[in-house]
Amino acid sequence: MDRFLSKAAVILGAAFFALALASCDAPSGDADNSEFVGKYMTEDTQGKEMTITLDDNGSASGSRADESLSGSWKEEGDSAVITWSDDWSTKITKDGDTYMKSAYKGGSQDGAPVSAKKVQ
Repeated sequence: MDRFLSKAAVILGAAFFALALASCDAPSGDADNSEFVGKYMTEDTQGKEMTITLDDNGSASGSRADESLSGSWKEEGDSAVITWSDDWSTKITKDGDTYMKSAYKGGSQDGAPVSAKKVQ
């Protein structure tokens, strides 16, 4: 019985240690406290006005023309990468005090990057 309890204690201790390590390592690209959180004014691939809002919980929303957009985002290096629900993705890249927006359809860039202005 003592041997069983010793093994159980070792197993429980190892499981506790593994969980403690996992909780200390925050995933890369976490939206909490990101400088990308906020609202951006930019243009879509047709040159029409577009707004993009990045929330601190990792959700993204946007609008262009009469269309509402929804998706999620994560920080990757000096960019926020947004995955929209319609197979498009957007990358907002910070360069100094300016931002640029690139659009991707099916993984391929669509059009040239355009400026994005952080308004909130």
